Amino acid sequence: MAKKWLVLLLSIVFILSACNSPVYNQTEGNVAKSMIKVNQSIRRQDLSVRPKPSLLVKRGLYVDTTPISLDRDPSWLKAHIVIRGDQLPFSYYSRVIASGAGKNVLVKYQSGLNQSVNVTLNYSGTVRGALNLLASKTGFVFTVSRNGIYWQAFISKTYDVAFMPGGTDYLMGQASGSTSGATSASGGGGTSGSVSDYVTSDMSASQYSNLKGTLSLWKDLELTIKQLLSPDGTVMVSESTTSVTVRDRPTNVQLVGQYISNLNHNLSKQVLVKVQIIDIELLNNYNMGINWSIITKAFNQTDFLIKGNYGTPVAITSLVPQPTGQSTPIFGPQGTGKVPSYTILLNALSEQGKTSIVSEPRVVCLNNQVSVIRIVTSQGYAASVQNTTLTGTEGGASTTGTVTSQITPGTVVTGLTLYILPKILKDSIYLQVNADLSTLNALTNFGPSDAEGNQTSTLIQLPRVTQKGFNQRSVIHSGDTLILSGFRQVMNSTGAAQMIESQTLGGKASQQKNVETIILITPIILSGSA
Repeated sequence: MAKKWLVLLLSIVFILSACNSPVYNQTEGNVAKSMIKVNQSIRRQDLSVRPKPSLLVKRGLYVDTTPISLDRDPSWLKAHIVIRGDQLPFSYYSRVIASGAGKNVLVKYQSGLNQSVNVTLNYSGTVRGALNLLASKTGFVFTVSRNGIYWQAFISKTYDVAFMPGGTDYLMGQASGSTSGATSASGGGGTSGSVSDYVTSDMSASQYSNLKGTLSLWKDLELTIKQLLSPDGTVMVSESTTSVTVRDRPTNVQLVGQYISNLNHNLSKQVLVKVQIIDIELLNNYNMGINWSIITKAFNQTDFLIKGNYGTPVAITSLVPQPTGQSTPIFGPQGTGKVPSYTILLNALSEQGKTSIVSEPRVVCLNNQVSVIRIVTSQGYAASVQNTTLTGTEGGASTTGTVTSQITPGTVVTGLTLYILPKILKDSIYLQVNADLSTLNALTNFGPSDAEGNQTSTLIQLPRVTQKGFNQRSVIHSGDTLILSGFRQVMNSTGAAQMIESQTLGGKASQQKNVETIILITPIILSGSA
């Protein structure tokens, strides 16, 4: 009996010691550290999404962070002076004020300063106050040194411009007569085996829409500043250093400074443009196109509103205000567990057919500056083949009847090319968007056949390309989504299968695909600009 109790006691001790092994303790510690890191990440995420409070209270002693100049003004600026005069020259007042400040104060004038300007003064107070009053009456500025006063009629100042060197030259859209052309090739040497001519035409070749501009901000800036200067003022625009130097009267220089500050603020505005190109292969029940009423119902009881025109959606507007001061855009109610607008739209479109996102580029554009997105693929093909029959001899051997072939390669470029020109005005964005979306469907061999019906080696390849393009101008609020629809394409295909080289024992099939393309454009004004 005692042995049984002893065995039981040893077993319990062994089990307890195994549970308290170092591996178990290390595992428990790793789990605890992971939980702490997860909780810290959740807190940081909540703090980053949560809008900053309008009032921030910090407990502690108050410390004024206003910069304090260590340079002390001369004591004679605080001396009391009384000066009265009616239509007396400026030079008289400047000397009287200097004499009231002290015997050792000297007065100097800038070269070209008109000292005979008549001024009326009636003042009693400090010397600094008298100098400020005289400066406001005459439009001159003064600089105080230890024992001197220097008067200036003209000052010079240099301003930086928030723009790159160079001008802007762009063409968005289709140029006149750019969709047609002709190409020909002819043989040389002896006799020509083939001559290939082709003409590419378009029924809408005579119709075009574009936005063309040849701009130079530096020329416009110089012309504008000259209108703000006095007849004696000068301006020097340096495109290489992106700066402007102005020499004029202080009031005019201050006016130019305000203009350049506003200009830099407008030039530094940025907008993030998110583009989503969606293809929907519609089901048989939706051969007439997308049923937008189903899409509209999907947005009911959500934080978004679909704006439409005659039953066709135009834009998606968020009912939740965007947090201010965010440097990263928000496409949906982040941090609230709610679904973004594009997810609701994709789910609703999936009910009507197979939905896929073809491309989803993003680009950050400066105000009034063209940005380009180009995602393309280049495919080579045989554009033309030229056969030449040689005559004569070469190296003592006859070459009569020898045929040489020359293949001219071509390149077909397909993909997405997107040009965006934004204009930011308050919380609205004026968008000029030009897009070209193309897909290479097939490369078909084409060429003559011999007497037996077999194709010869003189073959060229004909690319079959599907192209979708649009030139869009619209006004949209920041954070809203612009919907461009109506790009519908119907594709019919047939096929036949044979069994034992007999069509009767085989079968035939046909298929029709209705594919509609939707383009979503979401511009968002970024904060943090100059």
